[in-house]
Amino acid sequence: MAKGCHHLLRGKRRETKYTHGFSSSEMESLTRVCEALLPPLPLNSLEGTAKDGQSNKAIEYFQMASGSQYPVPDEVAETVVKRGFFEAVMLVKGLLRVLSSRLGTLLLCGFLCFGDKWPYIYKFSEISLEKREKILQYWFRNRFLTPVRLGFLFIKILCLYVFFSQVHINPLSLT
Repeated sequence: MAKGCHHLLRGKRRETKYTHGFSSSEMESLTRVCEALLPPLPLNSLEGTAKDGQSNKAIEYFQMASGSQYPVPDEVAETVVKRGFFEAVMLVKGLLRVLSSRLGTLLLCGFLCFGDKWPYIYKFSEISLEKREKILQYWFRNRFLTPVRLGFLFIKILCLYVFFSQVHINPLSLT
């Protein structure tokens, strides 16, 4: 039956190495942005149990799903490089490079990047999830940060597209 279906619907992950060219610090920042856009659900936030009282594995798998899981950030970076205009690619790479440093995070995030332990200024990837969500909400509402808004709107659209267009069958849901 697998031979008869379309090759895009088979649900296999890419076996080759990604060729997006993002550095590890840029990928770390992109991973944290994707996690802030699609955070994992808190445990027991969905009420779903099987008939015999055991929790449903499909609901648990859905609760653990996040935008920071393995293929999503790499696929977003790959899509940015392959499908984006040159200016969009440079904007996204520049923003992620700025967010990968402490000084750049201070410039873009303001006081939300401060912590109470040494070093007192955190990188974007070291900030808590709640603060990262507030930072992204501020960026999307602010008029004066238009290049930042455009770059992260591009990341947001691609992150949501990649996350919700994944086609793979979880073996836990078949039982």
